[in-house]
Amino acid sequence: FWLKPVAQPSPRAAPATPQASAAMAGRSGQLLIALLVAGAFVATLLPAAFVPAPGAEPQAAALRGAVPAGSFAATYGALAATAPMPAEAFTEKTLNQFGQFFAIFFLGFFVAGLARMLTIGRL
Repeated sequence: FWLKPVAQPSPRAAPATPQASAAMAGRSGQLLIALLVAGAFVATLLPAAFVPAPGAEPQAAALRGAVPAGSFAATYGALAATAPMPAEAFTEKTLNQFGQFFAIFFLGFFVAGLARMLTIGRL
């Protein structure tokens, strides 16, 4: 365990070895770190420093970044209006256009790979 007991020197005598003084310095460093962590934890439990005034105006709330009440419904409605309906999602023409692009795209990769195999002699 990291808190092993260290032999205590007598109160009148100075530390006899450098290892004893290093052990005491390490112990005081651990105590300091433990106190800092405990202080940070207590600081998170304290109430916030800013307390808004009672009955704040809606404009002041909006200036501080608050979201107006109806904004979620408006955003959802706008997104639903821009999305295609299931029956209108893809026509036969758009599917054919995509298929043409897909075929030409992969034909390019096929030709490039075939040319590479022919140039290095691995066919």
